[in-house]
Amino acid sequence: MKKRLLAVPLWFYAGWTAGAFADFVANTLGYSIGPVLAPILGTAAAALFVGDPRRLIWTHRGAVGRTHTGARQIA
Repeated sequence: MKKRLLAVPLWFYAGWTAGAFADFVANTLGYSIGPVLAPILGTAAAALFVGDPRRLIWTHRGAVGRTHTGARQIA
């Protein structure tokens, strides 16, 4: 859990930077996205990383160390 909480500011800043870059590129091409995109992307990136709804990044404590080989052990 400590790793998740320490990663929140990093992912928030990364999302914010990606949103600001997208706004910059859009303004360069003549389109206007608006400055609201950057904090929205930052919040979404931080929430998805910390929440990890599909359990792709963080594992459960009970799942660590277990392996399933499918073979039976012969005693």
